[in-house]
Amino acid sequence: MIPEYGVREATAGDAEDIHALARELADAVEDRQPEPGAVGGRLDELIEEPRAGVIVVEDGEGGIVGAVSYWIKPDLAHGDTVAEVPMLIVREKARRQGVGRMLIDEVVERAARAGATLIELVATRQNETAREFYRSLGFVEADLVAMEFVGDLHDPPEDENQ
Repeated sequence: MIPEYGVREATAGDAEDIHALARELADAVEDRQPEPGAVGGRLDELIEEPRAGVIVVEDGEGGIVGAVSYWIKPDLAHGDTVAEVPMLIVREKARRQGVGRMLIDEVVERAARAGATLIELVATRQNETAREFYRSLGFVEADLVAMEFVGDLHDPPEDENQ
């Protein structure tokens, strides 16, 4: 039997559950584990930020089985408003039950209300599960190279090519 799910805005009290989801995602993509305090701090910031949000899906027992964060931002490159989704996580036991779709549908609705004309999703090349899911919803992969700086901004890594 598939449990009933409910969608709601995240609260500061959800930090522990969202941290557990973030750890599950980090394991899946072989990324660095997030610190519990850091997740709670970022959650607090996103809750207070008027152009951002965090949405969760609860199962019938009040347990969080999915979360998504989003930003609504002006985009000079496109000359319009864009919604960026840097994180979407669905607990493994709740996958393929409509949780991810519920989260994306909610982001799409909020983005439309904010006047966004484009939604940008973030998924690593290694996260084929996420990429397949987004494609199943009609999203297309852009032909671009995304780069990120990983390390201490005050002590950047050495350039191996110099």
